[in-house]
Amino acid sequence: MRERKGFDFDEVAMTYSQYRYPNEKLVEHIFNRVRYADRILEVGCGTADYLSILSELLHARGFGFDISPSMILEGTRKNHRVELKVADADQPFLYEDAQFDFVFNVNLVHYIANLESLFEESFRVLQNDGSVLTVTDSCQDIGERTLTHYFPETLEIDRARYPGNSSITCAMKKAGFEGIYTTKVKTTFEFKKRHFEQYRSKAYSALRLMSEKGFIEGMKRLEEDMKHGLVIGKKAYTQIWGIKIAKRDFDLPTIFAVGFNGESSR
Repeated sequence: MRERKGFDFDEVAMTYSQYRYPNEKLVEHIFNRVRYADRILEVGCGTADYLSILSELLHARGFGFDISPSMILEGTRKNHRVELKVADADQPFLYEDAQFDFVFNVNLVHYIANLESLFEESFRVLQNDGSVLTVTDSCQDIGERTLTHYFPETLEIDRARYPGNSSITCAMKKAGFEGIYTTKVKTTFEFKKRHFEQYRSKAYSALRLMSEKGFIEGMKRLEEDMKHGLVIGKKAYTQIWGIKIAKRDFDLPTIFAVGFNGESSR
């Protein structure tokens, strides 16, 4: 079990609601791989923006929960189509077995103490042939992003708290997921005023964990660069996928090794 990474999301719920928003390329990437789902669940949904847009695109009923009552309050205020609850992702989920076709989490795993429990519960509430998705940042993602370029202190902060891809994959396998694979989304964008306001408002948790001196210096560098020309922002996302396969009561290789007359084909 990993040490739980505490963070007061009630304190920043309104900031997140105002300044954080779904990445369009990531949403498109997820939609193109899921395509159909009747009921979907976002674990650690925050203000439920990803849940809301994906449930709309998939024509699915959307459910989500988060440990922060303020995040759920903001999410309910903004997103009326989804059903949200206050609950802890490190505890058993508040849903019955086999309730969902798709279970996902975005930027959650670095706050989770017990990855095995997270994926065991995700597996439990999924129907057979349902898929699970974790969206996270790899060590490479953290090193290449614009946030790290202007606020270098955040490099070690986030590399220390994000679990590696191998830890996530291992926990998924132990939970019973199969067909595990990784995809990547990289985005570049013109750094505009809204992005500057994200940083100034500390709408990323790493900015609240770094020194105030480093934060002020980073904002000054960014402001100067924006004054002198176009700033190109960079962000990458790592997606780790898995599938819940129905348990088989037979050995496929044995069946295919038997001829139609009941004799072995060897």
